[in-house]
Amino acid sequence: MELRDEQALDQAMAGFAGLMRRIDARQSRIEARVALLYQLLFGAVIVLVASLSFLTIILSRQIPDATAAVTGLNEHFAQVANNMDRIEHSMRVIDAGMQSLPRVIGHVDTMHGGIAFMSQDVTQIAQSIATIDDSVGTMSTNLTDMRQSFQLMEDTVGRMGHDVNHLSQPMRMFNWMNPFQ
Repeated sequence: MELRDEQALDQAMAGFAGLMRRIDARQSRIEARVALLYQLLFGAVIVLVASLSFLTIILSRQIPDATAAVTGLNEHFAQVANNMDRIEHSMRVIDAGMQSLPRVIGHVDTMHGGIAFMSQDVTQIAQSIATIDDSVGTMSTNLTDMRQSFQLMEDTVGRMGHDVNHLSQPMRMFNWMNPFQ
C-alpha cells in the first residue's frame, strides 16, 4: 500500500507541477498583454499630446487674424452708422425744404389769379407747376419712404454692429494667449 500511496503522491505532485506550469504560462501571457496595452496607451498619449500641441500652435497663429478681422468689421459698421446719421440729417433738411413748397405753390396760384390776362402762358405755367407739384409730392413720399428705409437700415446696422461685437467677444478672451503681442 505504501507504494501505491507514493505513486499517487508522485502523480499528484506531477499534476500539481503541470498545473503550476500552466498557471505560470497564463500569467506570462497576461503580463505580455498588459505590457503591450501599456505601450499602446503610452503611444496614444504621446500622439494626443502632440496633436493638442500642434492645434494650440495653429490657433495661436490664427487668433490674431480673426481678432483683426472682427475689429475691422466693427470699425466699418461704426463708419456705416455715422454715414447713416449724416444721411438722415440731410433727409430732414430736404424734408423741411419740401414743407415750404405748398406755400410757394399757393403764391403761384395767387399770382395766376392776378395775371389772368396772360391766360395761355399762365395755363402752361400752371400745368408745369401742377406737374412739378405731383413730382414733388411723389418725391416727398419717396423721400419719406427713403427716410424710413434709412431708419430701418440704421437700426439693422446697429443690431449687426452689436451682433458682431457680441460674436467677437468669445474670441477676445483668447487675446492673452497670443505669444506675439
